[in-house]
Amino acid sequence: MYSCYTAVAMFTLGLPLLLSAQRPVSQPTPQPAPRDTLAPVRVTVLRTPFDVTSAPVDVAGVSARDATVARPGLALDEVLAGLGGVQVDNRLNFALGERISIRGLGARSQFGVRGVRVIVDDIPATLADGQTQLNNVDLGSLGSAEVIRGPASSLYGNGSGGVVTLQTRPAPLGGLVPSLRLMRGADALARVQLGLGGTQGRATYNVNGDRLDYGGYRAYSDARNAHLNAIGTYDWDRVALKLVANAVQYNANNPGSLSDSLLRVDRRQAFANNVAQHTGESGRQGQLGASTRIRTGAGELRLSGYALNRSLDNPIPPRIIALHRSAGGARVAYALTRAGTTGAVTAIVGGDADLQRDDRQNWVNVRGKRAALVLDQRERVTSASPFLQVTAVAGRATFLAGVRHDRFRFGVDDGLVTSTNPDDSGERLLAATSPSLGASYAVIPALTLYANVATGFQTPTTTELANRPSGAGGFNPALEPEQVHSREAGVKGRTASATYSIAAYQMRIDDELIPFEVAASPGRQFYRNAGAARHRGVDADVSVAPTAWLLGRAGYGYTDARFISYAAGGTSYAGNQVPGVAPHAVTLSLQLGDPATRFLAIEERAESATPVNDANTARSPGYAVTNIRGKVALGKVSLFGGAGNIFGKLYNTSVVINAARGRYYEPAAGRTVYLGLGLDPR
Repeated sequence: MYSCYTAVAMFTLGLPLLLSAQRPVSQPTPQPAPRDTLAPVRVTVLRTPFDVTSAPVDVAGVSARDATVARPGLALDEVLAGLGGVQVDNRLNFALGERISIRGLGARSQFGVRGVRVIVDDIPATLADGQTQLNNVDLGSLGSAEVIRGPASSLYGNGSGGVVTLQTRPAPLGGLVPSLRLMRGADALARVQLGLGGTQGRATYNVNGDRLDYGGYRAYSDARNAHLNAIGTYDWDRVALKLVANAVQYNANNPGSLSDSLLRVDRRQAFANNVAQHTGESGRQGQLGASTRIRTGAGELRLSGYALNRSLDNPIPPRIIALHRSAGGARVAYALTRAGTTGAVTAIVGGDADLQRDDRQNWVNVRGKRAALVLDQRERVTSASPFLQVTAVAGRATFLAGVRHDRFRFGVDDGLVTSTNPDDSGERLLAATSPSLGASYAVIPALTLYANVATGFQTPTTTELANRPSGAGGFNPALEPEQVHSREAGVKGRTASATYSIAAYQMRIDDELIPFEVAASPGRQFYRNAGAARHRGVDADVSVAPTAWLLGRAGYGYTDARFISYAAGGTSYAGNQVPGVAPHAVTLSLQLGDPATRFLAIEERAESATPVNDANTARSPGYAVTNIRGKVALGKVSLFGGAGNIFGKLYNTSVVINAARGRYYEPAAGRTVYLGLGLDPR
């Protein structure tokens, strides 16, 4: 660890002198630029804009063409699943949401997202304790996505696996531009989207509303969601301002997971106890955010802040959970660029501050009705995180270094104290310092080598800390953050008609957070730390566009995630695979035509068998499915549609790790179709 800190310090202090001392190099005679069929992809997820082929980390971008064109917009697997090393499990269960894991980190989550930071329109969707809910993300208005694969705690803090940033599509040109999208599909799917946006001088605005009704592939899996998302920007000469507001109201039933024997009887059934206990989730959330950039000569001051309020009612088989949450945060950073004779250095110094307050009550669930109150507590999380990031370009070499210190204070006030129920109030302090260092070198325009070392960490969330197997209140005193140390090397490059990226990595995870269930509370997740685990593997992405109307893509991820030391209940699991992580995953796609006029895409996704428990005695079988989608534009009106799993393969879309009574499996839908009509004057 000391050597990593020393390297960051030497880099920060010494590179500006190196740049100033270098002599100018002669410039070659300009040559005519080739006609590219693949435009360069620039990403901003690293805080400083980079072309993906020069970034010294494994970063990928997804354009609007892949993110939204002719897609139903139900979950992020539609957007991210084509990236090697990124596993998105769409449970077809809006009460739980999709699970995102990167290089095997984040697979522990039974609901929402854990271990992966998510940023939406420059505002954090990941809260102070590291948990992320994606209910408020309107995928129908999504414009692009960017992903860091691997630990990025030196840049973003609490999140060991990586970072996902999502951006709403840009406002259309024109003063007042409406849009409309109607869609119907299998399993009683119905969606209405309305939009209004425009550009007036230096101002832009974009307002989108969405209503989704879904009957569900399985019994007792229906859902209703309503979104409203609004973004406004204004750009003065030296000041840029962005305002974001969104709201969501949702109601979804939870059919629960199934055992292998129940799958064989009826894959579409709900687990009987879930129906009897009326399991599901209903809630609402409102969020406001603002960010500004103030240019000051060679520097730039960046300020942002957000606030949200969330409430939910969540019956699970043994309990009914009510949660009222208030959260907010602010970020301040100053970026200064110094240009040398052969390059430039940009230093960003700043800090984040976040807070979160949860008012949590649990009742015994008796056929969906609240019985005895068993938990009543107020939970608080505050964090303060100074950071330093330095980016430098020196000729063909690019460097990125960062260091960040995160300090978290978790506090709980127990409101249910009796003669037989002691006061479980208390505090926990968790802190970590996360350095990283990376470098890339462009050997030739089509070949760049890069390598990096990085650290990451992930605190348990308030929900994970509050779920104690003993049934006591307060926070679990034995649950610790997971710590990640990563090494990575790779090659990437771009030609006029192709881009590629191949990365090999190895990570050691100490105190990896592992979920489990107990027979007395089936359907409720508890957590414990594994002693240590090792994740190693390869990510690869390739895109080829020989002509302007033909685009082929391939993504492959190999993840060998195994416990190094881990014992539970007197049994050692050392050497076993970490459950919930598919060792092999591949996506192939072929896209024909122009997405703006006529377009057809064929996609093949395959995953190998996935272990579902620590003992590796059960697995979810591997699968391969084929999807198609297409669009035809007739003036300002477009017809679009698609079919999922067109050959009707039987497979599981997600698993419940270490589930009680063998209920590991969440079955995927069979063959599905959807059709839509769009009105987009742009």
